[in-house]
Amino acid sequence: MSEITITPLAPLTQKSATDMVFDTLYEAVVSLQLPPGTRVSEAEIAQQLDVSRQPVRDAFFRLSKLGFLLIRPQRATLISKISPKAVLNAAFIRTAIECECLREAARHMTPEGETRLRASLDRQEAALEQSDRAVFHALDDAFHLLISEIAGHPHAWELIQEQKAHMDRVRFLTLSGKRQRQVQAEHQGIVDALTRGDTASAETQLRNHLADIRHVLGRVRAEHGDYFEPVD
Repeated sequence: MSEITITPLAPLTQKSATDMVFDTLYEAVVSLQLPPGTRVSEAEIAQQLDVSRQPVRDAFFRLSKLGFLLIRPQRATLISKISPKAVLNAAFIRTAIECECLREAARHMTPEGETRLRASLDRQEAALEQSDRAVFHALDDAFHLLISEIAGHPHAWELIQEQKAHMDRVRFLTLSGKRQRQVQAEHQGIVDALTRGDTASAETQLRNHLADIRHVLGRVRAEHGDYFEPVD
């Protein structure tokens, strides 16, 4: 049998054009710069972002898999409306995965881990002064990613991201200044419990923190009915 030789790939130092287009559109959808129901076209997005249509086409496909785009043959491509059922399903999956990560993070907590968590809280505190929902939303996600990293399971956050697209838009709609302050305080409570070794309290606080989406969903639907799919 002849020996097979495969040339190693060169180190990847930059994001691909598709990744950059995807990230830009993902943030635009989550931040409601592209609200539900908006028509989008490959040609227009490619022109605005100064790229060819292929990376836009690839990014559209990825966004459709997340539930952000409704791609229909021979018809306009639309930013999908928010599915209440998808929000609740995502909340269930996210809670299950994150609580397991939290327990592992508690087992693997080190002084370095505590330092990273405290630094994350400080960045959130500083962001409160900016009154920028997009910045705070990104820091909120970074905090939860950090817990999975301390747990030794950063891939768990990737699984969560695949599920929480509809959930993210509801979260963004609720991030008033008051809610941002509440989120930061809830994160503070989780960190305090983790670092004093009270895993049970940390998990209870995390569950309550993630359950808030269920409590606000009805109100957000009432205030932004055009953004949501009708409930059967």
